Amino acid sequence: MKLQDTLPQGVTVDGRFYRLDFDFRNVLRMMEIMGRDDLMPEAREYLAVKCLTKRPKNAGKVLAAVRSILFQNPPKTDAQKVTDFAQDAPLIRAAFRQAYGIDLYRDRLHWIEFSELLNAIPEGSRYSEVIGIRVRPMPKPTKWNADERAWLAKSKSDVALEMTEEERKTAYERGVARVASFLLSLAKEKDNG
Repeated sequence: MKLQDTLPQGVTVDGRFYRLDFDFRNVLRMMEIMGRDDLMPEAREYLAVKCLTKRPKNAGKVLAAVRSILFQNPPKTDAQKVTDFAQDAPLIRAAFRQAYGIDLYRDRLHWIEFSELLNAIPEGSRYSEVIGIRVRPMPKPTKWNADERAWLAKSKSDVALEMTEEERKTAYERGVARVASFLLSLAKEKDNG
């Protein structure tokens, strides 16, 4: 969003404006429903939009419009997951209180404002430390860094996110694909050599 823009209060679909409540809690509930595989797609869309308004209409189109304004920069599919709103909830609440004086139990925040503040949490909070550990690459072993590597491995293990079954499956498939690619490159080298 541009600095001069105001926070959206709804979406326009087929010439009709739908006023929606974009409080971060509602959007998190919406995202949770959209991640459910036990619902038919139409039911998922209806229930997701119901998180934002009491009388959801035209759910599919409204949801598409909501996604386009709330999630303008979707994460890359192969990007490492570094935070989870459920698992990191206590850390996020504490970081908002520490950094901004905002009580996420009581205060209302538009999703866009919540996202911007979350992405800008300064160093010094436990949340930013945990994210730093999760994204920190493991250094290559040398004769001088065994203690550092051991500390980082333990720290990464301590703050690791629990993976869902779907995430485990995706990680496994990526791992198999990497191994297959490596083996193919070895076979090509052998044929050329």
